[in-house]
Amino acid sequence: MNLEQTATSLLEQFPTADRANLQKQERMLESFGRIAFGGFGVVIATAVLAIIYLIITKLVLTGANFWGGILLVAFILFAGLTLAYVMLNETLQEKRAKLNPQASPAPGLETPATGRLLPEVEFEPAASVVENTTELLTPNRRSTTREL
Repeated sequence: MNLEQTATSLLEQFPTADRANLQKQERMLESFGRIAFGGFGVVIATAVLAIIYLIITKLVLTGANFWGGILLVAFILFAGLTLAYVMLNETLQEKRAKLNPQASPAPGLETPATGRLLPEVEFEPAASVVENTTELLTPNRRSTTREL
């Protein structure tokens, strides 16, 4: 029996002091990352709004290139929405993976190759369904009349 994987699993469930400290640091780093990423998002959103404002004032309102300005603003808006969709989708997939650990195999465990195809074999049709399946039985001769 391989008890090494069982021991590893138990250590993950009941952390030691070092493991608890590491988990605390990971949570703090994750919250710091959220704050930093949120601030970066605010800066990017401000820059995008400033670009849209400049496009509207320089191209659309002056009439220099009205339709080009409208198309450029639409491109920027939909590119941002697409990027937001991709990021939110990845975040949801990560949360699902954390909530359902059975869906992803544990590290170190190998899954059998179920997607493999069977080897190609030449098909040989049978000539008869009962071919070579039974042998002739010898009848047991009993008398049909009873002696009294």
